[in-house]
Amino acid sequence: MKKILILGGGFGGVATYKHLHKLIHPANVHDIQVELINKTNYFTFSPMLHEVATGSVEREHIVQPLREMLKCCGKDFHQALITKIDPKKKLVYTNKGNHSYDVLVVALGVEQSYFNTPGAEEYALALKWLPGAIAIRNRIINSFEQASEMHDIADSAAMDKFLNFVIVGGGPTGTELAGQLSDLLQNEMAKFYGDIPLNHTKIVLVHAGKRLIEQLSEPASKVALERLQKMGVQIILEETVTEVTKDFVKLSSGKSIPSNSVFWTAGTASSLQKILPPKVLNDRGMIGVSGTFQTGEFPEIFALGDSAFVTEDEFKYPPLAQAAVQASKVVAQNIIAHIHNQTPKKKRYLHKGDIIPIGNAYGIFERKSVRFTGFFAWVLRRIVFIQTMYGWENKMHVLFDWTVQTFSPRDTSEF
Repeated sequence: MKKILILGGGFGGVATYKHLHKLIHPANVHDIQVELINKTNYFTFSPMLHEVATGSVEREHIVQPLREMLKCCGKDFHQALITKIDPKKKLVYTNKGNHSYDVLVVALGVEQSYFNTPGAEEYALALKWLPGAIAIRNRIINSFEQASEMHDIADSAAMDKFLNFVIVGGGPTGTELAGQLSDLLQNEMAKFYGDIPLNHTKIVLVHAGKRLIEQLSEPASKVALERLQKMGVQIILEETVTEVTKDFVKLSSGKSIPSNSVFWTAGTASSLQKILPPKVLNDRGMIGVSGTFQTGEFPEIFALGDSAFVTEDEFKYPPLAQAAVQASKVVAQNIIAHIHNQTPKKKRYLHKGDIIPIGNAYGIFERKSVRFTGFFAWVLRRIVFIQTMYGWENKMHVLFDWTVQTFSPRDTSEF
């Protein structure tokens, strides 16, 4: 029996497992065993983290236990931290023991990058994983509680630190967070914290690029910019954050913004340099793979998602969830081909489009030359997310959250 070991419980890892799992039951004709290792025991539907951070969706409704997702084969899941991979010995070392493999799938994703910005890792909150979304939600609420106790102070600058919310990064995540945060401040926070003048609150989005959401066309980026500005978000383009402290943010222009609420959505970094030999990685710390998602020297090692860099231009896959899911099917098919010494296949990535929600009841959809904005794009995004979520329980819970939010305010209690 050939042992296939999958590292990572994100979109790429889980989808690969599910494709391979279908080959095991009812008759394991390929004589394979599939195991999965992840540092947490749950899968996170990460595209909705910004909604958890702003109270639109409950945190437990976008996560699902991995053992539940693996169903009958939950015993083949291992919660552990991977410390080293030895391709020559075909061994994966973890903090809870070692695992051998015949075929290895690396789908470990990436970590948050702070670009060595002084104070950023210590004082900024990253919207990359579930704990970060929860921390951001608590920070927003706590900041209002702090400011509420200062409304009689003559020097309004003392209050500014708590009511200036700085978002670093104008990609999809930062843009979506800014829109949801604006809705939260103008509705629930304005209602429940009436002793704080709304004009004291400020959302500032800082982006190093020339335009927001650079994966979209220029017209779509302009629509996103105008929508956020209409919602009261201050946009600062072509500037970077050079320092973060517990009391302020310093920009490359020399300007300082008083704030204790810095939400970081910019940049990612590979964590593979710590666990894999340099010859397997490119200069960005990613695993270089061919169009079959295999490494050159070690064809039994496959990589996909944010962990992988496809070296063949016509078969490149972007670092998106939908790309990881598409790649997972190719990886599963090629693993079986590799086991039986057959020729692996390559498949071009098919981009299904981008949907960016910006606040309630507004979104931007774009696919090639097709683009539309407004309420229908926002509804389409919700339909797509419900379709792509795992587990009917999570789907029903999220639908319930969205429905309740339509008729009642978001929960503004701290966790």
